[in-house]
Amino acid sequence: MPRLTPRSLVRVTCAALLLALTVPVHTQYRFQPVGEHPDIAALGLVLRQLGTVGSLMMTTAHPDDENNALLALYRFQRGMRTTLVTATRGNGGQNEIGPEIFESLAVLRTEELLAAHRVDGAEQYFARAVDFGFSFSRDETYERWHRDKILEDYVYWIRKIRPDVIVGFVWDHTQGGGQHHQASSAISAEAFRAAGDASKFPEQIAAGLKPWQASKFYYTGGFGPSVSSVTPDDICRVDGNQFDPLLGRTYNELGGEARSMHMCQGMPQLYSLPGPQSRAYVLEDSILTIPKADQNKDLFAGIDTGLRSLARYGKGGSPALGLAIEALEGQVRNAQIAFETKGVAGARSALPQVLTTVRALRAQLGNMQPEASAREEADFRLEQKERQAEAALRLASGLRVDLLADDGLVVGGQTTKVTLRAFSGAPDGVAVKAVEFTGLDGTAACTAAPIEGLKPYACEATLGIPPAAKLTTAYWKRLPDRDFYDFDPAAPFGLPFEPTPFTAKVTLTVGGLEQLVTYPVQFRHEGNVFSGEKRQELLVVPALAVNLGAEVVAFPGGGVARDISVTVINHGKSAGAADVKLQLPAGWASSPANETITFAREDEARQVHFAITPPSGTRPGRYDVKAIATREGRSFDRGYEAIEYPHIRRRHLVTNAVGTLKVLDLQPVTGVTVGYIVGVGDQVPPALTQLGATVEFLTPEQLASADLSKYTVVMTGVRAYERRGDLRAYNQRLIDYAAKGGTVVVQYNKFEFNEAQYGPYPGTVGRPSPNPGPFGRYSADRVTDESAPVNVLVPTHPVFNTPNKIGDAAWKGWVQERGLYFFGTEAADKRYVDLLEMADPFPNNPGPKRGALVEATVGQGRWIYVGLNLWRQLPAGTDGAYALMANLLALGKH
Repeated sequence: MPRLTPRSLVRVTCAALLLALTVPVHTQYRFQPVGEHPDIAALGLVLRQLGTVGSLMMTTAHPDDENNALLALYRFQRGMRTTLVTATRGNGGQNEIGPEIFESLAVLRTEELLAAHRVDGAEQYFARAVDFGFSFSRDETYERWHRDKILEDYVYWIRKIRPDVIVGFVWDHTQGGGQHHQASSAISAEAFRAAGDASKFPEQIAAGLKPWQASKFYYTGGFGPSVSSVTPDDICRVDGNQFDPLLGRTYNELGGEARSMHMCQGMPQLYSLPGPQSRAYVLEDSILTIPKADQNKDLFAGIDTGLRSLARYGKGGSPALGLAIEALEGQVRNAQIAFETKGVAGARSALPQVLTTVRALRAQLGNMQPEASAREEADFRLEQKERQAEAALRLASGLRVDLLADDGLVVGGQTTKVTLRAFSGAPDGVAVKAVEFTGLDGTAACTAAPIEGLKPYACEATLGIPPAAKLTTAYWKRLPDRDFYDFDPAAPFGLPFEPTPFTAKVTLTVGGLEQLVTYPVQFRHEGNVFSGEKRQELLVVPALAVNLGAEVVAFPGGGVARDISVTVINHGKSAGAADVKLQLPAGWASSPANETITFAREDEARQVHFAITPPSGTRPGRYDVKAIATREGRSFDRGYEAIEYPHIRRRHLVTNAVGTLKVLDLQPVTGVTVGYIVGVGDQVPPALTQLGATVEFLTPEQLASADLSKYTVVMTGVRAYERRGDLRAYNQRLIDYAAKGGTVVVQYNKFEFNEAQYGPYPGTVGRPSPNPGPFGRYSADRVTDESAPVNVLVPTHPVFNTPNKIGDAAWKGWVQERGLYFFGTEAADKRYVDLLEMADPFPNNPGPKRGALVEATVGQGRWIYVGLNLWRQLPAGTDGAYALMANLLALGKH
């Protein structure tokens, strides 16, 4: 397995230091979901599924909005199909474990959802909405998402999955949080009815989907004993503190473990302990006619989800249909009893009859139910029962199939050895009959053979990756100036990731019955020492992966040369050489003009440094640069970012080796040395270097004892107080440094900053919302409109004048928001001075906000808090953010 990745080589040193200090290492990657381990618990869970056709869908706005305990309860205790449809992938949030931001953060959060579902058992699907950042306005959310498109997506998934009950998230602004939550819930409520109306989105009907009317729609009411603005009859309470003897835990405990997978959002790593904890769900819409109080005894109260309910579809079914379903129901119950009384062997004996009956019933539906729509509804659910019966038979036989390749990062045209191994714990009745590889060139001579006497079946084949194999990457792309994704039409709609093309269709005989199972080709490897075994599907990469060291290179003040690095990794199987050059705008120059690099082996990386100089008189603006590596007449200009942590599967985001050269009409700084304390998701330091500063990253040892007076400025990174225990421990050294004439710049922090007095005087960050809702606290002290007017309160302050004049132009072109987690100066010590004031235009965030930029004089020096999201603006190349940061750095010289 190649160990190097392009991004791991081109990220600034602060990222490596961040990972060493902050990545959680105690959580191992769970490569098999709870319900798929070949053990007795998994068998019991699938047997529960066989007895019900109930289906629960949950809809939310972002990753981490879901109630994992609820999903686990209905999936594992009730045996129902549970699905989560998430409007966005969370790319507009922050990252508390690493440097991923924007679309790489979307990949990370998508994978964290899958990690959560390996615990709670739910299926995951997506709509096309983009997380454009926290919003206080439902109308803004509708407009930017293009509301009808997200409604269309929710209708699509309801018609596709056909749930009985839909649970949305919070409903109104009094329950706190950004209005994405309320918008997604309101759209879901409309989709509840629209999905059953054939006149809505008729193109879906023309493509083969059928209208579907679910029975009930709930929205999340919150935790605890009371829910405002609704009557008791409107509320259904679900207590996850129910113990599952198969799993040995309560569903709240399972939910806590699943939720802990959202590590980049700082979810608690302490699992829930057993104890009462209910959640309220408010019945918003229903097609049932029984009283609300009766409907709300359970989310599924009044809905028949047993197997016999299959006979309710249509009116023309023969009595034989009801009798056949009744017989199936009895056989399922017999298998469950056999498992309970005789264990695995009992289930293994009973399950072949269940599978035979399901298959016969599906085959005879045409004779038993002449009404086509009713037949399709019944078969839709019986097909799931067939797959579950097959899975139960495999589990009861102790069958395990591993399909493993000897390489995880593959290049089109190469070969790889693939090994199929099958093992069964059953004494007999299991055999491999045929193996057909798909997506790979070549054939495998896998012979039919029984699996007997605990001896594994094995078949090895050397197969080729097709020369034109598509690079592995996310299939979604954000459209320019729009807040919804464009999905690759070749990929199945709305899945977390595009399914791997490299699979094997394995025909098995289990319990005397054939079944065809498709397995993905995987690569297994050891993660770091804390990760244990990890598995991934094969990832197709370029033969030469080319990455620029920075997406934006700033040229403040015009013609000063700036360095840019290009990293090239050889994924080819042989040694060789490549020429590397930059494609620059007319008149721009690089030194060197090109460079030849050599590779001795696969997985070897080379880095080339170019000094870029714009021509004299270049106008301020954006210019493009592309890196190109050429080998044997073939050019390469793409790389990838690898997203991998101990708790998730490795994923790639393919990147074009294209960057932005940003010529800025501003004065850089000179003679400034910054002692930088790395935060989380921190991409600020490269901008400091481009502004002319020398950046040194402070280690815990330096924070404890180094002479800080040599630094012009000491700057703490994004949310550094949250993750840097050494910073909290030695914070007084920063205050002492300021008192002796130093300048301390503190970038934004969350509520962890308030656990002690880390500022020089009493004061706190981020006034918590008075109505935090079911998802926890958030700060009401923020301005989410990136174009909100800004009022400079102290115009003569040097931060607005030296070396750059900060006028109205500096506040134009910002992305996503102005800032968040402002300093609460209204209740703070009066020695804190506000320098800015701004206001959102949204009624849910009324009034002017201060605390975005705050200064306190400390002895002979100064302490500054920056709630402005410069950390997001600088990587985006926002002009005014560079000018303001240059002035912040220059404060250390005054």
